[in-house]
Amino acid sequence: MTRRTLRGAVALACLGLAPATMAQAHGIAGDRVFPATLTIDDPAVGDELSLPTFSYKPQGQSREYDYGIEWDKTITKDLGLSFNESYTNIRQSRDLGGNASGWGDPVVTLKYQFFENDAHEILASIGVQKEFGGVGAVDHGLADATGWTQPTLYVGKGLGDLPAELGLLRPIAFTGELGYQWADQPHQLADDGTYSPNPDLWNFGFSIQYNLQYLRAQVKDYGLPDFINNTIPLVEFSYATPASPSHDGSTTTGTIAPGLLYEGNTFQLGMEALLPVNHASGNHAGMIAQVHFYLDDIFPTSLGKPLF
Repeated sequence: MTRRTLRGAVALACLGLAPATMAQAHGIAGDRVFPATLTIDDPAVGDELSLPTFSYKPQGQSREYDYGIEWDKTITKDLGLSFNESYTNIRQSRDLGGNASGWGDPVVTLKYQFFENDAHEILASIGVQKEFGGVGAVDHGLADATGWTQPTLYVGKGLGDLPAELGLLRPIAFTGELGYQWADQPHQLADDGTYSPNPDLWNFGFSIQYNLQYLRAQVKDYGLPDFINNTIPLVEFSYATPASPSHDGSTTTGTIAPGLLYEGNTFQLGMEALLPVNHASGNHAGMIAQVHFYLDDIFPTSLGKPLF
């Protein structure tokens, strides 16, 4: 997957844990709140800020540290624009090329939420992502010389419409995304003066979540401590695969990311492990953590409201 932080939308209002005036903010379908996931995107638009998103990725004798920022701004209630950027620091011996650090290429996303079904807790959005190649530290191999464009479909489905006798399953929700990424140029110049291919990619992923806020508010209050009630255990699966047979031996890569989200009134904290799905994805586990702010709750009459 490309280096990018991923945005989302979260609120507590529809769970009965915050004032009703907040109910129009964030990714909500009926009684379901879809949180901001860390390795894939969620199916909503909103006014939010992820600062920072930190990830650690070890690979043999190399260590990669990424520091990301993402700002999401609503243009209308259902149309939003987001900006992503990240700074990378790689620590390794001189035999492997030495240390390197620098900015990646910025990514801008235009996203439209086109479907909401409250009774069945469904949200769906479409979007177009654009990486502006050649802006970041291309010389250090931390950014792409050429950019890419990716139309993407985002969906979310909660199980709150299950019958009452299946109450313990009702807090479960699924989100997913599917995007087709094509490069601005089919080849790019490598450090040795040769041209390497820029293959088109299918980028896809999904999450499985268990919302303990939903359990307390919509199913049954088991008297758990507030800290536990405000968490969402989840697992995210994220993959990238060449869209056509690769000439350079590229294959499917990805991560499995089990973790935990903590929901506050105006913020979310998240942490997940990053487990490679195969040898092509790496041989060591990493981690990702994020601090996410809900600008529509912090600045509801100014920065946190739609432009139109």
